[in-house]
Amino acid sequence: MVNAVPWKQRRREMTLGGVLVVLAVLLWQQLSRTPPGSAAGLGAPGGRQADLSGLKVFDVPWAALDGDRPGYDPSGRNIFQFGVIPPPPPPKLSPQEQAAIKEAQRKAEEERQRQLELQRQQEAQRQQEVQRQQEIQANLPPPPPPKPQPPAITYKFIGYIGPPEAKIAVLHDGTDMVFARQGEVVGKGFKILEIGYESIKFGYTDAQFKGESTTLPMSSAY
Repeated sequence: MVNAVPWKQRRREMTLGGVLVVLAVLLWQQLSRTPPGSAAGLGAPGGRQADLSGLKVFDVPWAALDGDRPGYDPSGRNIFQFGVIPPPPPPKLSPQEQAAIKEAQRKAEEERQRQLELQRQQEAQRQQEVQRQQEIQANLPPPPPPKPQPPAITYKFIGYIGPPEAKIAVLHDGTDMVFARQGEVVGKGFKILEIGYESIKFGYTDAQFKGESTTLPMSSAY
């Protein structure tokens, strides 16, 4: 049975073969550029000798080639895919920073609870004040009935006749002319209190309107 050649050994041989091929190509190019008449050497065609002074041979890191290749990470960057690059993971916090964050969160929660409690207290006080005002309103005596208003005067003051010390008012009730002196009662419950030059003042005979009066200006039309 033929033993299979290990992959690492085959890779080393393939790399060495590639290096030899590169050296051969460089040597051929150097020989092709050698000018005629040069000293022959190394069995080169036409008696030309290759100048290998400028040829550099680099060391091959065989140990690196023998090492294990890194595995493929499917979650890593893919140059054939476009899109938003995921943000890097957050930096790892120290124990002191973690403790400071927890303390700040604790204080923020305490402040939030304090504000909630303050709002509950204010709402309770507002409800108590509303209830107190409702109780006060419920216990208040009913307001007195509105005061009756005196009847409207339907007369128009046309003017007066007679001397100033004994004036006679000339009124019009919408149908006829009415003549009355100061102190007389006209119509239903109207008493003439004062006859002026351009106005007349009425009072009322009803006791509930005692002390009240109404002044009408002189009217030129009736």
